[in-house]
Amino acid sequence: MELIERAEFLELLETRLTKVTLGEGHCVFVSGEAGIGKTSLVKTFARSLKKEYKVYQGTCDALFTPRPLAPLYDILLQAKSDLWKSSTGIEERAALFTNFFHELANQEAPTIIVFEDIHWADEATLDFIKFLARRITQLSCLFILTYRDNEIYSQHPLRNALGQLSPDSFTRIQLPHLSRQVVEKMAGEKGYSGEDVYSISGGNPFYVNEILASYSPGIPDNIRDSVLYVFNRQEERTRRIWELLSVVPTGFEIKYLEKFEPQYEEALERSLEAKILIVNNGLIFFKHELYRRTIEASLSPLFRVTLNKKILDLFLENFEEHGDTERIIHHAKNANEYYLVVHYAPLAAKRDACLGAHIEAAKLYLSAIEYYQGNDKDVLLEFYESYAYECYLTNQVKEAIIYAGKALQLWQEKNDREKTGNTLRFLSRLWWFEGNRKRAEQYAGQAIEVLDPQTASRAKAMAYSNMSQLKMLSEQSEECIFWGEKAIAMAKELGDEEILSHAFNNVGDVQTRVPATQEKGMDLLKQSLEIALKNSYHEHAARAYTNLGHSAMIIMNYPYSKEILETGIRYCEQRNLDSWTTYMSSSKARLYLDTGHWNEACRASDVLMKTENQAAVVEIGALTVLATVKMRCDDTDVLPLLKEAKTKAFETMELQRIIPVLAAFLEYEWIKGQQFIEKEALDNTIRMMDKMGNIYENSRFAYWLFKARGQRITLKESFDGYITGNKKEMVLRAAAIWKKTGCPYEEALALFEGTDGDKRTAITIVQRLGANTVCEKMKMEMRTSGIKSIPRGIRKSTQSNPALLTSRELDVLELLKEGMQNKEIAAKLFISAKTVDHHISAILFKLDVSSRNKAVQEALRMEIK
Repeated sequence: MELIERAEFLELLETRLTKVTLGEGHCVFVSGEAGIGKTSLVKTFARSLKKEYKVYQGTCDALFTPRPLAPLYDILLQAKSDLWKSSTGIEERAALFTNFFHELANQEAPTIIVFEDIHWADEATLDFIKFLARRITQLSCLFILTYRDNEIYSQHPLRNALGQLSPDSFTRIQLPHLSRQVVEKMAGEKGYSGEDVYSISGGNPFYVNEILASYSPGIPDNIRDSVLYVFNRQEERTRRIWELLSVVPTGFEIKYLEKFEPQYEEALERSLEAKILIVNNGLIFFKHELYRRTIEASLSPLFRVTLNKKILDLFLENFEEHGDTERIIHHAKNANEYYLVVHYAPLAAKRDACLGAHIEAAKLYLSAIEYYQGNDKDVLLEFYESYAYECYLTNQVKEAIIYAGKALQLWQEKNDREKTGNTLRFLSRLWWFEGNRKRAEQYAGQAIEVLDPQTASRAKAMAYSNMSQLKMLSEQSEECIFWGEKAIAMAKELGDEEILSHAFNNVGDVQTRVPATQEKGMDLLKQSLEIALKNSYHEHAARAYTNLGHSAMIIMNYPYSKEILETGIRYCEQRNLDSWTTYMSSSKARLYLDTGHWNEACRASDVLMKTENQAAVVEIGALTVLATVKMRCDDTDVLPLLKEAKTKAFETMELQRIIPVLAAFLEYEWIKGQQFIEKEALDNTIRMMDKMGNIYENSRFAYWLFKARGQRITLKESFDGYITGNKKEMVLRAAAIWKKTGCPYEEALALFEGTDGDKRTAITIVQRLGANTVCEKMKMEMRTSGIKSIPRGIRKSTQSNPALLTSRELDVLELLKEGMQNKEIAAKLFISAKTVDHHISAILFKLDVSSRNKAVQEALRMEIK
């Protein structure tokens, strides 16, 4: 098909390829509805490059449950690579990605990789896309991906995948419809009414070309009639094959066609000549998906069932032999062959879970549940429990609660106390994720009540460890250690390292929050992680990474926290453990906030808030971070965020959720000079602090309660960074602590309690952070107290960019974009090379990057001009 009105998009692809040839890889996402010309654009672009570059193409399948990593395997076969032969499990898959990356890195010439139709991608493929896209700038590779944007619904996993990519690593191309003028010109050349063609096609290039094609004379009422008109003109044998192909989304093996239609070659001759059907890699299929769907939709429901049954009757043995489980399930569903779905769906689900495709596994278990016609409780229990667990891992907590509840009812009917107790324990965990502390404790208590009279068992030990976990999460140290030690003792008695890893995690976490046992606690957390990694306990490893990273952040070991969280997020992303990925991402957003990287904090929180069906415990953190940055910088739309976070936080009954929200609320009161929090909420929190909490968060709450309301509370022990007085030695000690830990905002707050000079330094710091409302608050307090020589603030030219670069820094940045060196910049701006070096150092600091090239990239991403 001739490309029309696509020149600008070809030029854009060529521009991105030019960057790739210079050693910096890039992703291009080409989107648009079916028939808009995505494939044609990519093929035209790649056609002229095959002599100079290596071009590989993979395609995703339109199956009920897509083949894991289908497009990657397509490419490995084209490249004649041996990597695919040892990639059957999750660990091998992680190695596959890494080895493929190294193969690309070692290519002599730039590489072009095309993934088509990623709206049909399975979870493992999306994982690969995220893996490669995040590292693409390290390769000489142009990664082109096409998808139908009108098929990306609100909860489609591709939305979240795209939202997690760095904006400077990819470009979006959304292909528009053809203009009315072009369609009318094309139709006029064929002797048709351009107005009619445009009204029927809407400017969709495929529709336009199909309507105007020589094998479809006349103007049909709509594209369906156009396709069916062609279909009905075929001979009976040809129509039978078309009908067969219409119910096979992935294409059909030519070698199988003879079974279905012995004289298929003669029947397909005209179809192939007209390019209605095409052959590729031994498969025959319609040249466009719309043809297949139109014909499939035209079949009567009974005939569609008959066709799918015939495919299963003829080819089930072949599908089984080649491991085409997804195809069996697809045709079994459409043939109403319930027993086949129930048999094969769990097998495919277990394999997908092994590969880390947990969302696909959940879909398959749900299919087994929906198609099961029997009443065997053992079968139902297997499906309910497996489905609930996959939902738990993939952040579908409400669905997990429903099916864990169904499993509980069946275990109670069977009077199986151990399984009943274990399911009660699992429901406790689910309700905690849902943010309902009351129900979590209720189910945890019931689990122990049911299992306590029983002999030592895994279920009983896990019930103890679950209760320890709940007490850990509410920072009730003594109770956590009590239940944790019971679980540890039983785990050692049973020789069960999985429970040992779980219990070490709980006890270690609470011990890290107490200065006297901090080292011991970190050791236990590291032991928990080591055991989990050694035994491939994916969920427990995820918990260990989460608690190690979060605890290090709470005790203000930010470099270690960042390292662990990033490692943990990568681990969970490789295994599609979405619940843990989002939880650690929430901690990372808080870390960015504490260390003064507020743009990153907002971006991370914004992604979390836009994720569908987000867990309440994650939402609380994201809401609090967003509200905090907003109140400090521009004071807009803060109160609704704080109110929502506060409501959700109190439902958890955990101080680690409540205190950050109330501290932010109290900071907002200090900025605004008026009260918003009801006394009851503050009093309840103070009462909770008598029984639980840690020195760091409790001191933080006491600090803001005094700063906002002048109310002092007595703590058993307090952290020196949070001061409620203005003695010089206290001020200097607190400021030094925050400077050492890398928390500039807290350093400024501490200095503001000091001398006039300290106050001026504090204002300089908050100006650099962009905390405009706080800056004005501080200046007002200085004026009120009679202090003179107050810093005048940041110039308008500096405020006009989000990184707060000065006018001269903007001049230097502009010349950096042109590739100038220091001496050239100095000559251009009539300043010394040394001064240029100082400006560049300031630019790198403000943009939080490590090189000149990265500074330019970050400035482009932030739209700093």
